[in-house]
Amino acid sequence: MMWAAALSLCSMLSGAWISATQAQAALAPDLSMTQMAQMFQDFMRQFNKTYQSQEETKHRFKVFIHNLEVSHALQASELGTAQYGVTRFSDLTEDEFAETYGMSRRSTAPPVKRADWHFLGEVPPSRSQSCDWRKAGAITEVKDQGKCRSCWAFAAVSNIEALWNIHQHVHRNLSVQEIIDCSYNKTGCQGGHTWDGFLSVFKSGGLSSRTLYPYVGKNQPCQKYRKRSVTRIDGYQILPRDERYIASIVASQGPVTAQLNMKILQSYQNGIIQRPAKDCNPNYLDHVGLIVGFNEGKSRRGSRTGPYWVIQNSWGEHWGEKGYFRLHRGTNACGIAMYAATATVKDSATKKPMSCPAI
Repeated sequence: MMWAAALSLCSMLSGAWISATQAQAALAPDLSMTQMAQMFQDFMRQFNKTYQSQEETKHRFKVFIHNLEVSHALQASELGTAQYGVTRFSDLTEDEFAETYGMSRRSTAPPVKRADWHFLGEVPPSRSQSCDWRKAGAITEVKDQGKCRSCWAFAAVSNIEALWNIHQHVHRNLSVQEIIDCSYNKTGCQGGHTWDGFLSVFKSGGLSSRTLYPYVGKNQPCQKYRKRSVTRIDGYQILPRDERYIASIVASQGPVTAQLNMKILQSYQNGIIQRPAKDCNPNYLDHVGLIVGFNEGKSRRGSRTGPYWVIQNSWGEHWGEKGYFRLHRGTNACGIAMYAATATVKDSATKKPMSCPAI
């Protein structure tokens, strides 16, 4: 029997594994067991959560309370403006979250020869104080990877789509599933690197449309479609670990993919994330997003936010800031500068590439 979100948790959890005193000790002192049970019931309703049994419901309630405690600790130690609290992932343990939505391996150096790369050459430091490609209409909609660990493929495809908008003035809706199925290392829903996807697209001659090759969110054999219309790239580049250079590429060329440590994103709601390095190890990279803009964070009316990146995620529009999050820029926060990468697309022969609007 499925337990609906409307189930009265207050009564069901009465006398369960945890006492109100224990719960209050773990979280803010003004939250009672009744209040936390109501929060959990609201969470289930908001995110359409159902569980297989009373035991599973009680277990998820226990996890939920622990994650409230984690959010409370993150909020107390936040150095930026980020807000932490209840999200769609609040009933998952840290291990479950990592195993379901993160990549299965740490990042390594790109396993390709230099000859396979297309370098952008010398790029002068950006003079732009801010940049937001969303305002130019260059960014396709936020997507949801589901329980396939395919953030790397979504970021690669969104990067290519944006570059075609910017440099060719052509809108593209491309296939994430084709990259998952056809990349040379065959990791698919177990995780991968964006350069795996770029290399696959470059060597295969292009990428199919999303309509021809739709997303199913699981590994399947690579499909070979005859006479398909493809979207090509001219190469790709792994960027230097220099956030000023990365900002220059974003401002002058377009969005770039970046790997990062996703641990704190489980509880992220909004704002600019700035964590002590111990809370977000820059050497453990298990997620990929698309950097679509940045800001210097100049003072406004006496307040200052500090410099930050604007990053598109692949967890749907009902997470974070309508599918995006902001991350402190300039200190390699959460490893954001370690493995930034981008495809390259030539400019149109008849039109100048788009310019990036200010935030």
